[in-house]
Order: sequence, then structure tokens, then C-alpha cells
Amino acid sequence: MGGTVTHYMGRSYTGQGVKNFYKELIQEAKKVYFFKGPTSYRLTEVLKEIGYAAIRRGRDTEWFYDPLHEDVLEAVYITDSKTLYLQADTIDPTYYGAGHIWVPFYETYDDRKLHELASLIRDKQIANEGWLTKGLQTLSRAKIIHDEWEQLILPAIDWDGINALLETVKKKCLGNVQLQKKSDVTHRLMGSLTPTGAQDTLKSISKNLKSRLYIKGLPGSGKSSFMKKFGEAAKLQGLDIRFIWCGLDANSVDGIIIPELQLCMVDATSPHVYDPEREGDEIVDFMSHINQELLEDKKIAEVRQRYSNEMELAQDYISTYAGDSRTIRMLYDSTIDEEKWTTFQNEMMATIE
Repeated sequence: MGGTVTHYMGRSYTGQGVKNFYKELIQEAKKVYFFKGPTSYRLTEVLKEIGYAAIRRGRDTEWFYDPLHEDVLEAVYITDSKTLYLQADTIDPTYYGAGHIWVPFYETYDDRKLHELASLIRDKQIANEGWLTKGLQTLSRAKIIHDEWEQLILPAIDWDGINALLETVKKKCLGNVQLQKKSDVTHRLMGSLTPTGAQDTLKSISKNLKSRLYIKGLPGSGKSSFMKKFGEAAKLQGLDIRFIWCGLDANSVDGIIIPELQLCMVDATSPHVYDPEREGDEIVDFMSHINQELLEDKKIAEVRQRYSNEMELAQDYISTYAGDSRTIRMLYDSTIDEEKWTTFQNEMMATIE
């Protein structure tokens, strides 16, 4: 029987910069292969072949995607053997020789072809960094505006009602479960800003879960804090927890998974709107604890529009950055020595346990 694959974003572009959880994932893994070399589409081929081979052997896997390039992988994690294959850019091995394995693939490139394109690649890389900088700066401005939006919501929130709702949800979902073990806490990213807008992988993440709770509220109504508190309660009861962090705000939680209960809870409001569609889906309603009469609709509409404008501009910058990055990847890939690359790929396939 074949194994499974669950899809996550490998990184996200937020108002606080580029975020990933690879350091945490490296800590989870028992063995890590760090691929080091030029940015490449071809490495995705290797990672996919590793992933498919593991699945054919009945292994469960997690695939981590580059949000800027459709279907491009940054990492594959074989959860059964806790083996991680990761394209390393800013992360280096910590325990080299003791579970951390350095895998440079520079030698798979034709030096002559690479030399011919070197100046073109360098100039494009230097220019392209400017687009990323502009995109992150715009996301930072958007985050400030979003904070302003949240402040307009705060006076209308019945916090006692939200807290009572939390107690109700905890009682219903967690009950009196008490496992005699230490809770395992892990972290993943579900979504990110991409060249086509905000995207996420909730469908993949939740496909095997029996219960999905969708929180419906407004910015600043405490959805992230609600899920963090729910997670802490589950932790005290010995349940494993997976926090799913926001792809636009590095400090905010967009979801939480309790694997042993086959349950997830997610923020189901814009830009990721979800509604019940199958048995086990339920709404966690924050709106009934928000006094609509206390909301200043004109001010909120004005702030929402400014936020939307900044997000559209950020998407334009990120899209331009992605387009130029695509060109750079293709230039590098055009210099690969196919015979050496095949040898490299076969060597990596032989490492699958």
C-alpha cells in the first residue's frame, strides 16, 4: 500500500520579511540532506523522484513548495524515517557528520557554459533583489495598515463572550482526554502571497482529518490568540499540536492541527475564506460576539481599501521578482552537464530508506 503526501508552503512573504520553519523542521528530523548549489528547477525533479519513491515504499511524506514558482519544491520530508531533503540557501548543517549531510551539486554544471553566462546571471540577480526589497517593504506597510484596521474592530468585541466560546470549544473538542506523555509541538506554513495572490494548501493538509472548525470573525477579533490558547490547552492534556502560521503576518497563527483527534481549526476569513462542505465541518462564530453598531463602517472601508491597494502593489513586486527569478533558474539549468546530473540524481535516490 502506498504512502501519502501532504503539501505545505516552504516559505512565506510577510510584513516582517521572509519566513520559514526549516530550522524547526531540521530539529524534527533525524537525518537531513542539505542540497547546495545554484537556484534550479531541475532540483525539483530530484526531490519529486525521492518523494514518489518513498510513497511507493509506503512512506508518508510532506512536500514543501516555493510560493513564487508553481509546482517547484524546496524540500521533501519522509516522516516515517524522519529524513529531510532540503535545498539549502541560508541554512547550513549544524551537526555535520552526525545526521546532517552536505550535498553540493556545483560539479554537475559545465564550467565553460557557466562562465559564458556568468555576467548576465550576476546582473540579473543584483537587479532582481531590488524587486524583492520593494515587495517586502510594501508588505510591511500593509501590515501597519492592517494593525490600524484591527484597532477599529477592538471596541466592538465582547471578550467575555469570546472567552466563553473558547471554553465551550475546549470542552467539546478536548473533553477530559489526558495522555501520559509530553506533547509534541511542530510548526508549518499553510499559505503565502504568490504571483497570483494569497494561496494556501488547506485542502491537502486537512484531507484526512475528520473535523474541521472554521473561525468566522473580523481582523483583530482574537482568532489567532483563540487558536494559540486552544493549542496550549491541548498541550497540557498531552496531545500533539501542529501550529499552522499565517503566510502574511509572521506572528499570527492561521490554524492548528491536533493529529490524535483528527481535528483542525483554521481562520476562515479573508483572504482565505472557507465554508463547511463535508461532514465534520463546523463554524466557530465570532461575529455574534462583535457589536456591529459600534463599528465605524466608513473608517473601516477606507482602511480596508488602503490595505488592499498595498497588497496589490506588493503582489506586483513579488510577481516581477518571481518572473526574473524564473529567468535566472532557466539560465543556470541551461548549463547543466546531463551525464553528471544523472549520476547525482541516482546517488540521491540510493539514500532513500
